[in-house]
Amino acid sequence: MPINIQKFGVEGINILDIAASLDLNPNDRRLAEVIGLLHDIGRFEQFVKYGTFRDDISEDHAELGLKVLEKIQILNDLPEEEKNIVEFSIKYHNKFMLPQSESADCLVFGKLIRDADKLDILEQLVSEVSPNISTGDECSAEVINSILSGKVVSFTSLKMPGDINLMRMSWILDVNYSLTLKKIMDKQILERLVVKLQQTEEIQKVYAYLKSFIERRIDLDN
Repeated sequence: MPINIQKFGVEGINILDIAASLDLNPNDRRLAEVIGLLHDIGRFEQFVKYGTFRDDISEDHAELGLKVLEKIQILNDLPEEEKNIVEFSIKYHNKFMLPQSESADCLVFGKLIRDADKLDILEQLVSEVSPNISTGDECSAEVINSILSGKVVSFTSLKMPGDINLMRMSWILDVNYSLTLKKIMDKQILERLVVKLQQTEEIQKVYAYLKSFIERRIDLDN
């Protein structure tokens, strides 16, 4: 599986777009761009060392990325506060939840990269999914009920073939900024993922629930 170099440019655009929507100052936008460029730096070392991009059978690529950055000392010229923000954002960009105990600035940038990362992954996934193909992947009731309860699905909860796409759809519930949701809606990401699932009444409920969530959040933020 080759490294998708194009991913880094696309994700940089996404994080800058989201940062601009928050009216961040030029320095903060520059910091967001740095985070966007470096957050997946551990992927290169991961593939060289383990021959895979799967964290579950190798090493957490975010933690590995921090080791790489410490080794090459690329962040050492940043002010200490900015260095902490970059390291925090990289460390938690791929974690299930963002800890709320950090500074307000850390949380803003942590949310920025998490949104940009989710958006990039979802955009890649739907580009690989033909809207004319429906494999009818079956989903587990537990995962469906989790989403309908407003919860993000964890990787450890996956049981059935369709659960992984449900998990990806559930990321919508963890999106922080309205521009991210607008991009998800404009690109019809939800619609292009749901076609991969068995079209049951419960799946339609999940689709309707997430669609309504997006619309309500966008209306609330406007």
